[in-house]
Amino acid sequence: MIIIPKIQTQYLIKEEETDGHSPLRFVCSNDAIYFCKYITSINHVEVNCLAYEIVAHYLLKKLNIPTPDIALVEVAEGTLIKEKIKRNKRLKVNDICFGSKNLATASEVNDLQKCNSRKEFNSILNPEDIIRIAMFDLWINNVDRGKFFNPGFNYNLLLNKVETKQQIVAFDHAFIFGGINQIGIFNPKMPFDTTNKLHETDYYKSVIRYFDYTKFVEIVDNFVLLLKTNHQDCINQVISQLEDIWKLTPSLAQKIQDYLSDEVLIDKVKSTIISSKTPI
Repeated sequence: MIIIPKIQTQYLIKEEETDGHSPLRFVCSNDAIYFCKYITSINHVEVNCLAYEIVAHYLLKKLNIPTPDIALVEVAEGTLIKEKIKRNKRLKVNDICFGSKNLATASEVNDLQKCNSRKEFNSILNPEDIIRIAMFDLWINNVDRGKFFNPGFNYNLLLNKVETKQQIVAFDHAFIFGGINQIGIFNPKMPFDTTNKLHETDYYKSVIRYFDYTKFVEIVDNFVLLLKTNHQDCINQVISQLEDIWKLTPSLAQKIQDYLSDEVLIDKVKSTIISSKTPI
């Protein structure tokens, strides 16, 4: 059974400068640091993006893809320091944020961290997950990870140190299901979007070139089987805990289930990823 953890803010460290939700970095009541997101615009439907984060987290967990721990974070009295906040002016005491736990030993992937040798490939703990995450992003229509910002890509991936290796970790899923522009209207009949996705990025291409083609296809086929399993219970359990907190779009759980269970969509995900690797 899924029970979303609940904690409170304790001390505001800083507001992050990003193009998205500009998360607030808080020390929280469990003494851990969380990146906390809330709506930053006057458009209340944006709150659905906070729910997207939590749905994606539990889907990733179910699919065995590493992702940071999360929590619902309540803003406690005396923890909002106005001088440190520019974009999150709408946040008030007792509001509930989405919180993603900080990984102290992790660094963000960028174009300078391409996999340039077999030795670097062997230093990655879970290189096959770059393929699975690329498929996941096509499946959920993540319009953020893989977006090109000259001179590089937005990855929303971490490399987390685990003993002597680097583990690929996926984070930041606020802009899935087409992002803000498709809230309430996304459905399986919408055009399949392959642009600005992870499989087009330099880091993805630098990693998959070290996979044997047969092994690559095997990873794809096995992950397709996981995507085609029933995710309805997971989705329902998550959304049922969030509907009263954030006043989500009506029937959101059913919209998500209908979208993700569409086998035509999953087949398109498979063919797109297979075509990203040249048979040799």
